[in-house]
Amino acid sequence: MPKSQDKYLIFLLFLLLYLPVSKIHSQTDSPSPLPTKTDPKKTIVAKEEKLNSEKPAKVRMAFGKGLDFESPDEDASLNLRLRFQGRYTQGNSTNPDSDPTELQLRRARIALRGYVMNKDWQYYMQLGFSDQDMEKDRPVPLRDAVLTYAKYRDFNISGGQMKVPFNRERVISDGIQEFVDRTISNGELNLDRDVGAQVFSNNFLGLNHFGYNVGVFGGDGRNKTSGSPGVLSIAKLTYYPLGCYTDTGEPDLDYSTTPKLSFSVFGAKNVNSNRTLSTFGDTYDFARFTYNHSGAEFVLKWQGFSLSGEYLVRDADAPYREKEIGSQLKREYSRSARGEMIQFGYLLTQKLGVAFRFSEYYPIAKTDPTLTYSRERGIAFSYYIQDHNLKIQADYSHQDGEVSQNYGSEQFRVQMQIYL
Repeated sequence: MPKSQDKYLIFLLFLLLYLPVSKIHSQTDSPSPLPTKTDPKKTIVAKEEKLNSEKPAKVRMAFGKGLDFESPDEDASLNLRLRFQGRYTQGNSTNPDSDPTELQLRRARIALRGYVMNKDWQYYMQLGFSDQDMEKDRPVPLRDAVLTYAKYRDFNISGGQMKVPFNRERVISDGIQEFVDRTISNGELNLDRDVGAQVFSNNFLGLNHFGYNVGVFGGDGRNKTSGSPGVLSIAKLTYYPLGCYTDTGEPDLDYSTTPKLSFSVFGAKNVNSNRTLSTFGDTYDFARFTYNHSGAEFVLKWQGFSLSGEYLVRDADAPYREKEIGSQLKREYSRSARGEMIQFGYLLTQKLGVAFRFSEYYPIAKTDPTLTYSRERGIAFSYYIQDHNLKIQADYSHQDGEVSQNYGSEQFRVQMQIYL
């Protein structure tokens, strides 16, 4: 091959190799264009337009429903409600140190509830600011602070400070009852609030007949820690023969077209309690008792008619504890008792209701000598101006025994409730 042709061949090979490589380098190694200056005013306007394009939070308010806030994406909410109870009490006490006439703001509370992240994570908080809403030796307004995971029908779990799932009369709100306040048997034998956790279901296995509660609590009561070892364990089983229902309170304001019927049994054990009434009451100086609690209850509501009853027992492991302090032998007593209540109510009209009840408690075995048989018989009238949200109630009761020491054997009460 001639040399001139070799030169041309080498030149063509050079072009074939060089041109693609130079094209790649021109794409990757070329300098980036200089950034352009952004107008600050245009940036601010763009941000404002973005904010204005987002959906605003939902805000609603209605009497009896409270103030509602809900995020635009509905993944969080807050409901705020206020409740007040003004009460007048008149007794016939002959005790010169006791004034049988009393005007008081019995309850003044703020309740907050809602959900976070999604509707499966629910929270509830309640604060009480009246004198009787707080413990005498610890005036802390916190009553409830509960977080509940409610995704699964058969397995809901709550943790925090809450009402112990014991007798119904204590568990349902005092604001949805037929009388001005609860019975004397409940006042002596309920388990009130405590800090702990419970697992529960209102329709176990979807059978529409069973509900349950199982819980473990500190055993010291609300806003308290004793420092002594021991826990409160509790279990409750509810049977709904005619189908599960939502408990809306003592009167049948819904005029249920089908009967609502339930039966419950429950038991609890509070180990090493340092309080006279297990989770509440006076605090012992040195004594500790293990209390066994048990009970049963029923509820029937239908077409404005309501009937309920409870039987409660609290039994201590010993009648008293003794300790030598200095040169003296000190003794502190437990309180073992049984009690029951039965209550009947009927709506005379859609706004006017009447109710009757009988309640009593009495000591069992050897126990505190100051614990004596007590009984109450009462009648109540309620005028539901707007259901329980605005109502006026009046009741009269005849009392015997220990409970008559404050107001005498007869007691008359009038109360107005406003629930915003």
